[in-house]
Amino acid sequence: MPKENTTVYIILGLLNHEDLSGYDIKKRIDVMISGFWELGYGQIYPTLAKLVTEELVVKQKGAGSKGPDKYIYAITDKGREVLREWVQLPGQKEYTKYEIMLKLFFGSLVPDESNLARIDEFKERHTQSLQMIQMFKSNLEPILHTEKDHLYYYLTVLFGEHLYKAYLNWAEEAKELLGRELEEDE
Repeated sequence: MPKENTTVYIILGLLNHEDLSGYDIKKRIDVMISGFWELGYGQIYPTLAKLVTEELVVKQKGAGSKGPDKYIYAITDKGREVLREWVQLPGQKEYTKYEIMLKLFFGSLVPDESNLARIDEFKERHTQSLQMIQMFKSNLEPILHTEKDHLYYYLTVLFGEHLYKAYLNWAEEAKELLGRELEEDE
């Protein structure tokens, strides 16, 4: 079974909300989606070209800006239908890759202090992510029922908040266990 190109549906979903340039699509992904799905320009522009060819989106020259031409993409009715069909399909298995877990799995090869430092870095990174997601949450709460999309954005933010809290709880517990190990070794 060929691998599904989820980039198609991410772009269609963003364009279903508003018309965007390729650059604006990347910015929306970086701010709104990168917490659970990452995409680079190398995936976005070829996918946009494919979507135009398949008549799922249309490409229009943007309003006068200096420099190279700016193109704006808009979803078509056909694109909206393809997106709707995809959203209704059952979800696939969630894939997780945590390099920190691999390195900790083999952590006995390095000093405990190195592993503690790795966990501290993980904790700091996810503390910042939690703060950002909580900002999104507080921004969405007052407008939650003004547009149906907001409720669904909120659900993803809520998932992120729970996930980042779990990361931080794990980091605290892991640091405590490693700290005890260091004390016993002294």
